[in-house]
Amino acid sequence: MSYLSLDSSAPSTSQSAIKQGPRIVKIAELDTSVVSLNLGDQIIMDASRAVLRKLFPDAFYVSLPTHEFLLWESYRVLKDCDYVFVGGSNLLKSSMMWNNQWKISPIDFLKRKSCILLGCGWWHYQATPDWYSKLMLKNILSKKHMHAVRDQYSLQQLHAANIHNVLNTACVTMWGLNKQHCATIPSQRAPRVVTTLTAYNSNLEADRATIELMLKEYEEVLLWPQQPDDLAYGLGLANGAVKVISPNLASYTELLRDNHVDYIGSRLHGGIRALQMGKRSLILAIDNRAMEITRDTNLPVVARGNISAIQQWITGSAPTQLNLPEQAIASWMNQFVADPNAATRVQYGS
Repeated sequence: MSYLSLDSSAPSTSQSAIKQGPRIVKIAELDTSVVSLNLGDQIIMDASRAVLRKLFPDAFYVSLPTHEFLLWESYRVLKDCDYVFVGGSNLLKSSMMWNNQWKISPIDFLKRKSCILLGCGWWHYQATPDWYSKLMLKNILSKKHMHAVRDQYSLQQLHAANIHNVLNTACVTMWGLNKQHCATIPSQRAPRVVTTLTAYNSNLEADRATIELMLKEYEEVLLWPQQPDDLAYGLGLANGAVKVISPNLASYTELLRDNHVDYIGSRLHGGIRALQMGKRSLILAIDNRAMEITRDTNLPVVARGNISAIQQWITGSAPTQLNLPEQAIASWMNQFVADPNAATRVQYGS
């Protein structure tokens, strides 16, 4: 239990004293896990909240959705907040007028308080941002603060939108995967493996070959459905030969905590959660996210369908060695230390 440190003198109940007395910093978290059918968004928000509560342990927090358009009460709440943080995920696009995961509209151009990116990324490889996206992003992103993005490609796309107060910090879910943590991750194969699939971006041939390889190489294959459609897809590929983990983050985390397992799967944050829990992990890249992050950080990634590389990883003994952008992470966090409500300065690499 923690306590707020306040002046010990007896407080006055006058209206002037209430207005001028101790105040609580108010923080809005734009939450990618609300109105989301992807449990990976919960993994992202777990990490985002951990970072913010380390920075502002005594703040008052309120959550608002990114996957749904805001209404007037939300704008009122945002206006009263000291900071607005956007919690990761691939919310940024080159055409933010149509089919955008981050539900923003022209009303946001007029009403939304500026926000700060916390490990966000670009939605697939795309052209240079169009005029509307440039205008919207320049208006709703804070000009006073540095933004954290998850990879160099996302940084370059923001630069193309003439937004230069950006740092490549890797995904916020990776910030705790330092050298000391990675040294605890086994380098030899476990007897069992947990896998994830991506039904909305399926590849029957590659996914079936990967499942068959795991059934051959491991005593047991476990399937964690990160989205609802992954269950039927995975059971169909494996002809029912896999054991299913309940489709919630608590069950998956419990499995990783209490069992000696490897992870092999196409869900980026399913793999990162396994790394967080100290498990040997291989992420199968199906889009730009994992490929861009591994270029920057050496995250264990191979292309889906590269069966020989997957088998080599299973039978090999390579240690997990990530190259986190520690100085960029520290710079992003330390920009808030001037706020008297923020925690002490963060140091990496000591």
